[in-house]
This record gives sequence, C-alpha cells and structure tokens, in this order.
Amino acid sequence: MIPMSDKPNRKIRSTLLENRSHIVNILLIITDLFTISLAVVLAAGIRILLIPLMGGIVNWQVILNGLIFYLIFNIILAWLNGLYPGFGLAAVHEMQKVLYVVSLASIFLGVFLFLQQLGLAYSRMIYVLTWLLSALFMMLGRFALRNRFSRFSWWGIPMVIIGSEENVTPVIEKLQQNRRLGFRPVYYYDPDFPASEPVSGVEAIQSKQDLQTLVEETGIQHVVFTDAMDDVSTANFHWMRDVFPNILFVLNTAPFGSLWVRTIDLHGTLAIETNYHLLNKQETIIKRIVDMLLTFLMLLVTWPIFLILALMVRLGSKGPVLYTQKRLGQNGIPFKSFKFRTMYDNAESKLEELLENDPDAKLEYETYHKLANDPRVTPVGKILRRYSLDELPQLINVVKGDMNLIGPRSYLPREIPEMGDYAKIILKVKPGITGWWQVMGRNMTSFKERLQLDEYYISNWSIWLDIYIIIKTVWVLLNGKGL
Repeated sequence: MIPMSDKPNRKIRSTLLENRSHIVNILLIITDLFTISLAVVLAAGIRILLIPLMGGIVNWQVILNGLIFYLIFNIILAWLNGLYPGFGLAAVHEMQKVLYVVSLASIFLGVFLFLQQLGLAYSRMIYVLTWLLSALFMMLGRFALRNRFSRFSWWGIPMVIIGSEENVTPVIEKLQQNRRLGFRPVYYYDPDFPASEPVSGVEAIQSKQDLQTLVEETGIQHVVFTDAMDDVSTANFHWMRDVFPNILFVLNTAPFGSLWVRTIDLHGTLAIETNYHLLNKQETIIKRIVDMLLTFLMLLVTWPIFLILALMVRLGSKGPVLYTQKRLGQNGIPFKSFKFRTMYDNAESKLEELLENDPDAKLEYETYHKLANDPRVTPVGKILRRYSLDELPQLINVVKGDMNLIGPRSYLPREIPEMGDYAKIILKVKPGITGWWQVMGRNMTSFKERLQLDEYYISNWSIWLDIYIIIKTVWVLLNGKGL
C-alpha cells in the first residue's frame, strides 16, 4: 500500500530518478558506434589477410573517411526507426529494424562514395562484409546490452498496471521476466476492489485520487489495462485517457499469435489480423530451403567433431554409438530420431526401478519428463547432454526430411494423451533440433509450459524468429545449459 500522507515519499522520489531513458539512449549509441566500427575494421582486416590470394591494396584513408559517414547514417536512421531506446520492441522486431537500418545506411554509403568518386578505391569485398558484419554485431551488441543493463531499476519505462488482481498478477510477472522489453511495472490499482498488499513486489494504490496524485508527482505516462475489453466502460476509458497519454490494453484471451498481428481500422472499428505463417505452404518451402542450407553448412564444419564424439561414446561404455528412438513427426507420423547414445544399455530398467523406489524422482519425472540426476546417463553422456552434443546426429533427420533445424520439440508417441488439444497444432509441423522452448525455458519448464512455448513458436513463426532462436541457441550452448 502507498501511504499518500508523506509526499513526496521515498518511493515517489526513486521513481522519478529511475526513469532515465537518456542513459539508455547513450549506452545504445555507444554500443552501436563500437559494434559498427568493429565490423568495418574486421572487414578491412579480412581483406588484408586475403591480399596474397586476391591481390590489390586496402586504402585505410578512404575506409576511415567512409566509416565516419557510415556511423552518422546508421545512428540517424536508427533514431528515426525508434531504436533509441527501443522499449516495447520484441527481439525479432529489433532485428528487423537493425537489418533495415544497416542496409539503408550501406546504400547511403555507396552513394556517398560514388559522389566523392571514391568507389574504385573502396574494396567491394570490404563493402559487403561491412554490411553483413555491421548487422550481426549491432544485433549482438544490443542483445548483450539489454541482457546486462535491464537488471537495473532505471532501465525501462515506469508503468501503472490497472485491473483485477487475478489479471494483473500474470501480466506483472511476464513484464518482470521479459526485462529487455523495457516495460517496468511500478504500481498497480484495482478499480473494483482496491488492494492493500503488493503483487509480485509491485506496490498497490488504494484509490483513484491517490493514483492521480501519484501520476502528477512522478510524471508516469504509461498504463497497462489487464481486464477483458468488455469490462472497459466508457467512463473508465475516459478516466484513464485523461490521466495517461499512453494506454496499453492486454488481450488475455486472444487465441492467436501476437508477434505479427496487424491492426486495421474498419471505419472507426478496430480489427486485428493475424497469420499462421508456418502453416502456409510458401512459407514452409522458404523455411525448408534455409534449414537445408544451414544444415549442410553445419555438417561441413562439424564432421570432425562427429568422429571424436563417436569415439568418446564407444570407449565410454558398452553399446552402439547411435541411439534411435521413435518420435512423432509432421501429422503425427512416427520417425526414427538419431542421437549419440548417452545412456547405459539397461536404461529403462534403471528408470523403472528408480521411479518405484523414489517418490520425489517420480514426481519430478511426471512434471518435467526429465530427471536432473538421471542414473541412466553415462559419464560421457553427461558431457554430451550439457552442451547438447548428443543431438548432432539429428542433422541426418533434417537432411532426410523428418525434422527441421528449428521447430517444436519432437514428442514421444506415449506423450500424445498429455499433449491434449496442443497436439492438433503442434503435430501439423515438423519438429526441430532446437526451438523456442529450448532457448526460452530449457530444462526448467514443466511439460505443459513446453507445449505452450511450442504453440507460441508456431503462432508467431518467421525467418526472423528462427534467426533469433539460432543466436539464443549458441548462447545457451556456450553457457553449458543444454537444450
């Protein structure tokens, strides 16, 4: 509860100090300047290393002059496209905007070099590498920055959450979990049954008058309304509109993906359009082509690792190198999934014995369909699982057409009853080696949460989402968290 008698109190003063978007802007600009400059220098360095093979020279004076204008183009375009501070942007949307900005800045750089008659002096290879590396480094730099600094209280936009406690609670928790979004709940208010206790650490306001006073003193301009749209009376909307210039409505019961929805004005009536891209034939063809290109590239790079891992499995314990298991593919058709063997030969009997004698292990297995300390796993298998190296042979499944590189989890036939209605949508597409639940939830999610994350992936799929998942997968593997 917020005591309004002592004004301005400590909480209000801290809220005023915490809204520091200008600091975020400065950090983002510095990060962008650094990553883009690094991309240009690295592109030039690669070209220098190739001089013995390709010949030519690298004109550093021209490159540095071009870099100055290239940096200016990128910063201005990023600002015009809402990337400073970029609060409210999902990661895939930020990636889209970054690629657009870098591509347009590269075109401007090309025009600048042409007008200055420097085109022939500027290496075409450096130009192309600069474009590619700038986009990649700028994305990675921003991801790292948001991941690190979104932990601080001054990161993001302070927001008031309005609605019933049962609707407010999950929204607050989601905003707190998704810190990079920059929507920071600082107070909440229930118009019908004013609360006195905090919800998920967010303090409650007891009256409309207290809220209006608080807004006047802190300058908070954003509100999130969490109740059903049918519950928004004209009076309530006008009251919120008069107090807050920015209102965000949460559609709690929307039965569709939220990442690519589009609003349409039907002569004063709001309409929302959504598309299930992954169920579109043309989109699946594009996804298949991209997956195959990436898979062949991975096979080309990782074949020596295959040999080393196969030898480790062979010497580590008795049994075959590869382990095959029936999994559910597209339309529920079973296929044989390939993995490096990580368990002992008598794995199933060990599991049955453990579950019969250990109630805690049984409960853990029923909840997560996994065990943190699985007695079936070999010492080599533990290493392979930690870095998900046991799943490398599934690249064979991708080549065969049983799986995609990125997609929902491949479920076991015995799990169909537990999948319930989720099976109807999840089994319409091919499973993937990695996917949304693996990088967002990993091993800490329950079985139901995995189903929800898989449905989210199908509902919100795009090439951009796949690229983001690949980046997150690399990060998860490097941290040794497994998939």
